[in-house]
Amino acid sequence: MRRMLGTPAAILVAMLVIAPPAAAAEQTRESYKERVEPICEANRTVNARIMSGVRQRINRDNFAPAGKQFIRVSASFGKLIKRLAPVPAPVGDERRVARWLKFMRLIKVRLQTVGKYYKQGADIKAAHESILAERSGISANNISIVFKVRNCRFGRFDAGQSGRAAY
Repeated sequence: MRRMLGTPAAILVAMLVIAPPAAAAEQTRESYKERVEPICEANRTVNARIMSGVRQRINRDNFAPAGKQFIRVSASFGKLIKRLAPVPAPVGDERRVARWLKFMRLIKVRLQTVGKYYKQGADIKAAHESILAERSGISANNISIVFKVRNCRFGRFDAGQSGRAAY
């Protein structure tokens, strides 16, 4: 008798593990945008504050403080990724969200490298790496266009000076 009750219970538990409840899988693009947008907006304002004045430092050949700013913004960007990754992707867009996060991780690494090069005084290498970071940002934007997330768009690292927030 005990064995007969254990088998259906085990099957039920296995089904719940394999197929999560339907309520968790009902994420739409609109609900995804509503959950992601405030996270990106908060990070955008923090990053704009971190990157303020970086263009002037680079123009004055004051590379070490600019490099530190890039390293700080890279760390802040890493925190953004950690906050976005657990948000469930919209149904059917799981691959797209995974690619978006992949490009964001690439941006983070490239910003870290830009900071390292500026700290070393290698401004040409840093400029090259910042171009690669910008291209990765464009690729991430092309993926995220589907979600219509305004605050999760990535632009030039010095765009904070012109009113647009940077990364």
